[in-house]
Amino acid sequence: MIDWENIRQECIQSGAIIKMNRQDVLPLPSFFRETDLGLSKGAIRQYRDGKPTNSLHLHEFPDFFLVHVDTFNAEFHPVAHGIVDTPGIALAVIGGAIATFLLCKSIDSISFLPAEPEKNSV
Repeated sequence: MIDWENIRQECIQSGAIIKMNRQDVLPLPSFFRETDLGLSKGAIRQYRDGKPTNSLHLHEFPDFFLVHVDTFNAEFHPVAHGIVDTPGIALAVIGGAIATFLLCKSIDSISFLPAEPEKNSV
């Protein structure tokens, strides 16, 4: 039987992603729930445990699982998860938002119609 707390501690201490044979892991304990949150990275399914912090995240492939720990579980703390656990994605979203804002602002300042002649007041 797998000691999931030892796996959690190993991932936390080393920052490693652990590869586990599928037949050694199945059936998964009931504290794992299937989730759609997360990058699939080619996985068949993903699972998270119910902990809000230092949460185990499993990616299921046909023959193996990849296991890592997220500092913040995306189901409980989506903003913190984005900043701490997936900073590249968070920076891309922020950069995209800034670029969109600047683009919209520059389009507003462009006039596609000729300026109306000024009327002389007599």
